[in-house]
Amino acid sequence: MQNSELPQPKKGYRTVVLLLLTLVYGFNFIDRQIVGILAPFIQADLDLTNTQLGLLIGLAFAAFYTIMGIPLAYLADRMNRVTLLSLALAVWSGFTALTGFSQNFLHIAMARIGVGIGEAGGSPPSHSMISDFYGKEERAGALGVYSLGIPLGIMSAYFFTAALLGADATQVNWRRIFIILGATGIFLAVIVRIIIREPKRGAMETSAKLPSGYISIPAALKQANLMLRIVIFGGLSVLVVALWLAGKAHWLALILALPLLLTLFLLSIQPGVLKIVKIKTWWWMCLGIAFASFASYAISGFQTKYLRLLDPEFDFRLIVIWIGIINGTFYVAGTYFGAKIVDWRAKTDIRAYGTVPAIAIAIVLPLAVAAFWVPTITLHLMIGAVLQLFLGVYLGPSFAIAQTLAPISLRAMSTALFFFVLNMIALGGGPTFAGFMIDLFQAQGHNSLIATRYAMTCTFAAFVLAIGFYLLVRRNIKQDWANAEAANAATVAG
Repeated sequence: MQNSELPQPKKGYRTVVLLLLTLVYGFNFIDRQIVGILAPFIQADLDLTNTQLGLLIGLAFAAFYTIMGIPLAYLADRMNRVTLLSLALAVWSGFTALTGFSQNFLHIAMARIGVGIGEAGGSPPSHSMISDFYGKEERAGALGVYSLGIPLGIMSAYFFTAALLGADATQVNWRRIFIILGATGIFLAVIVRIIIREPKRGAMETSAKLPSGYISIPAALKQANLMLRIVIFGGLSVLVVALWLAGKAHWLALILALPLLLTLFLLSIQPGVLKIVKIKTWWWMCLGIAFASFASYAISGFQTKYLRLLDPEFDFRLIVIWIGIINGTFYVAGTYFGAKIVDWRAKTDIRAYGTVPAIAIAIVLPLAVAAFWVPTITLHLMIGAVLQLFLGVYLGPSFAIAQTLAPISLRAMSTALFFFVLNMIALGGGPTFAGFMIDLFQAQGHNSLIATRYAMTCTFAAFVLAIGFYLLVRRNIKQDWANAEAANAATVAG
């Protein structure tokens, strides 16, 4: 049966589902963004260093988010994706509420770890379902709409914060904000479970029952080179434990490293997963979006803290509202039109998936540097508006590559692996690196404002790497796209 002959979901219903999935994705980013927005008040209340603050915004969340994304994607490729998504939303919202009860760095770090574990179950099932509602001709646009959850979530986080600041914006009850946000997310999880119906896997490619993209663990353990894998990953695990016992590694490194090594070992014995990671364009896309987002997450993590340093007398509520407006208009426009432009250009030149993001990031680089060196908050926000417009461009095309180049039965896993690379580098590294650099420059005698400017300028070097990787996407995508279409056609025919 050809694609045109397959029963298509009603457009009105699939639009409702897409918008609801986008709303859930927005909650994902509200939960992340809120820590950065409230950073000055959390830092003062819990007496945190900039490095600890960067860890909360970045690594403490990102490490578990990325590690847990792999097994949850495995479940998303095999179980009801709506159930998985609603449970994940309820879990991360519950831990968001618990964040409001934190009394020290350990408490809030454990709460953020819980949020990361829950959010790991968000995007893999959502991306997979969207690919079953929209064919490849519409997929970049649909995933571009889904990507609007990022700027809309960020905007909502700022508006949500502004609404709950209270009469005196300098005295912020940040705990109450986390508790209310968490309760709202749990309510949304119930709505998701009621409204969305599980779509047929591969509905846009075939009406046949598709073979699983995975083999059983016993079968995987019988393959060649197993002992080499056991020696490598077992040896690394022993090394990590030995360093911890010798007092050379923190306990947090131990609980991060062991599940990570186990996850990578299990991935290495799945032939289907290995097919994904052998695709060059898939890797170049992952690294391109990762290094662009490395700098982007650093901006969102320290922007409000920086603006309070730049002008302590400026109305904080007004700052929060304007940043929210910018993200809800310029970033949304960039995300939406970036996906649409790539959809349009790719009809005649598939290399647009690399060209358009590379051009956008090349424009972003000087704007980002200028935004942190202008003398007033007004100029910062004006430059930031244009900056956000171009920052949104690369999201939809990158998501589309992750889905289209992957085997049909491994699309959730492709998303999880993509987010694994993206968030370990970007979310785990960007805010953590920026916070460390701020402390480093302060230790050299610079005041907080100048130290933040130097640190952010160093962080923006990541944009140069992103441009290079998207140019590699442009160079390799023709062949990899053709190979993916041929492989999926063969799966359908089989």
